[in-house]
Amino acid sequence: MTRESISNLDSLWNNVKTYRSSETYKKIMEACARFKHLAPYNALLVEVQKPGAMYVLSAKDWYRGYQRKIKPNARPLIILVPFGPVEYVFDIADTYPGAPALFHDSDDDILEKIAAPYKTKKDVSDKLLADIIDQLKYHGIAVENNFIAGPDFGAQIELLLDDSHIINFIRRNDILKWRAEYLLSVNSNAKNGERFASICHELGHLFCHHLPSPKEWKPWNRRNIIHAAKEFEAESVSWLVCERLGIGNPSEAYLSNYLTKNQTIPDETSIERILSATKEILELCEPPKITPKKGLLYKRCERFKQTW
Repeated sequence: MTRESISNLDSLWNNVKTYRSSETYKKIMEACARFKHLAPYNALLVEVQKPGAMYVLSAKDWYRGYQRKIKPNARPLIILVPFGPVEYVFDIADTYPGAPALFHDSDDDILEKIAAPYKTKKDVSDKLLADIIDQLKYHGIAVENNFIAGPDFGAQIELLLDDSHIINFIRRNDILKWRAEYLLSVNSNAKNGERFASICHELGHLFCHHLPSPKEWKPWNRRNIIHAAKEFEAESVSWLVCERLGIGNPSEAYLSNYLTKNQTIPDETSIERILSATKEILELCEPPKITPKKGLLYKRCERFKQTW
């Protein structure tokens, strides 16, 4: 997705009053969580084109996976694909059994099979948590994993102004020691799932550009938005990541309470930033893992880039 089309998302979000309602926001977030096989941006595109769509696949994938064909005159939905223009997908309601059989799975049966692996919220394994924490170094983040705090504290990220924390990068012939730009403190008293959700929340602040960029980096425009919008964006990011991975998280209660009590989402909330941050964090969680060249350090710091 181009920067222009991303900017157009926020332009649409801000200018069309309907999209700022809490009810519409809730439906769009649910769609982004439901379509786990689609990138968050594409899930949003599907929901905008066909509100309430249940599950979408290409005509080829519908037949290959479920022996279903596309109904005549069905309306295709457009999604974006890497290194190409667009792809067309169809909602399950626009398909029908296409192979001879005595009994066919109903739409509800298929949707139940698709949703089954995510119905029971799982905890986060030690390995997944360790893998994610290890990859944070590519974003210039050092992790204080033994931080002791009370039950109300999950994690906190801050810009470092000194050389107090060093990150080690293992290269082919040596170890590169690099000054960390951010410190992420994680409560060692919390359970893995709580720690993971809190890490996602704090990374949401970083990738939504709520934090200043380090002096040596190519600067981004820090978004000096109201506190309510910052927390709403970070909670949305944490909820989306956890929901797509089938992980229980406390952000669900926060968002549910907010959207129930308020008719609109906070002013200055950026759907573009929420989806972009979600994508960045999911890349830490799902293979293939990120590489040095995909991290913020490589993208933003010319001196680090020259070492690779």
